[in-house]
Amino acid sequence: MKYCIVILITGILAAAEMQNWTDIPVDCVTSRQIACGRQQTIVDSCRNGNTLWGQMHECISYNRAADAMGIVNRNFNPTGILNYHSAPGHLSFWVHDYAVYNADFGNARYPTSIAGTTGPYLSFPWLVDPPAWGGAGGQYCSGGWFTSFWDDPVDLGPGDQCAMRVIGKESPDGNLCFILCSTAPWGLQYRTYTSDLSSLLDYGWLTPNDRHYYYWGYDVNESTAYVFYYDDSLHIYYCTNTGGGWNGPFSYNMVWPEPYTDNVISFKQMAVTDAGNPLLVFDNQNGADTTYPYYSKVYISHTEGQPCVEVSSTFGAPDTESFYCTIATGKDYAAVIYNTPRNNLNDSLCWNDIFINWSTDNGVTWGIPENLTYGNDSLHFGVQQLAKRIDTLRNRVYFVYAAADYDPYWTPGVPIYICFDYAPRVGIEETALRLSPHVLRLLDVFPNPFSKQTNIKFQIPNSETQATIKIFDATGQLIRQFDDATIRLSDQIIWQGDEPTGIYFVYFEGNDFSSVQKVVKLE
Repeated sequence: MKYCIVILITGILAAAEMQNWTDIPVDCVTSRQIACGRQQTIVDSCRNGNTLWGQMHECISYNRAADAMGIVNRNFNPTGILNYHSAPGHLSFWVHDYAVYNADFGNARYPTSIAGTTGPYLSFPWLVDPPAWGGAGGQYCSGGWFTSFWDDPVDLGPGDQCAMRVIGKESPDGNLCFILCSTAPWGLQYRTYTSDLSSLLDYGWLTPNDRHYYYWGYDVNESTAYVFYYDDSLHIYYCTNTGGGWNGPFSYNMVWPEPYTDNVISFKQMAVTDAGNPLLVFDNQNGADTTYPYYSKVYISHTEGQPCVEVSSTFGAPDTESFYCTIATGKDYAAVIYNTPRNNLNDSLCWNDIFINWSTDNGVTWGIPENLTYGNDSLHFGVQQLAKRIDTLRNRVYFVYAAADYDPYWTPGVPIYICFDYAPRVGIEETALRLSPHVLRLLDVFPNPFSKQTNIKFQIPNSETQATIKIFDATGQLIRQFDDATIRLSDQIIWQGDEPTGIYFVYFEGNDFSSVQKVVKLE
């Protein structure tokens, strides 16, 4: 049995500044808060930010039936062992399990958390000597949630499978299925085990051996499992499993958005709605932009054969820089988080914020992105991951991310604190008007939140129409108005914001269009 530490949370913990990296404990740090505009909780530290980098693997998971959430990460030193942290949905306590996987087969990399109904699991690739991609491992906490009775790890290969990622999910029948992303050859294998990982039930290849195939995403709803992958020509395929084995492959008709002359598809993920519909999320970069942060937009494909929907912030369009997306679903809701630069500086000087956007109709239309990491000027945030299931009891999503002295996306090898937070589903019902993706592009307010001034940027879709911009406070009182003559002078208005601290709504409307954005005024 591995040992654990249980942290009882009886109220908001006191804020604490980041330590120097040389002062980070070798084993782990416990939950605590950092000085920031929001209440983020540090659950661990790692000497190598690659523990979160590259969101093919899923470091955080949440199970609605068990109302339990788990996070897995590489230890600070040595980095080849894995720690696991869990908490109930009400977040009244944390359980920190150290060295759950103790490099029994080899040094672990890129771990995945699996929130099972009866208890947590984890999966991971491990390295062989000399250092190279090797085997696939899995592990089960047979004592159940928050007990720390972890069984010995299981070699899922068995042996060297050249696995670079190992992503596990609990199937509707209670068994565990693992997808192995192999490099020799490039393709996807599967392993199906009993719920206690004691017996191998089925195994094989999902991808043919006629060409290279690459992982896009893997998810399971209450009845169906989906695995999506693609080839060098960006042809997308998927397999399904409703019990009794895998079916496919089937072709997926993706209608690529092509916002640039040279389009590069970078980070990808997918999730399945409760109704059984897969949602594919990806960032589309401008291949002609060679300086990080790159011009990029985040898109959702909610129905094959239909145009993709942009979910990223469109402030400064067409020069949007939004990337590194992950997705969650639950009931009719979907949520996507991603990065957008805060300061427009290049390479190592870039400072990113984490944004979230929500949909209430299974990913067809989306709201206005919200900044989750505003108000912090001392830490860099990034390489975030959502738990794929939305907590529909409390209407929120859970996510994990890195906080570091440098941009963890640009320099993934630096030491990081591993932070946990949640984002409530707020603001979706603040207006009865459900805006189409095209309408949402008419208005952006940035920065948001702001303290002294902010820019109201807008686009009038029809040059013949009359337009106005009105600003209301939270009580509905009109506090400012800009008429058509003022709006025609430029494509943006600077709002000095002399009003009191609080929530405001900016309405941009004309005869045949309207758009609204919630704005937060700080001191």
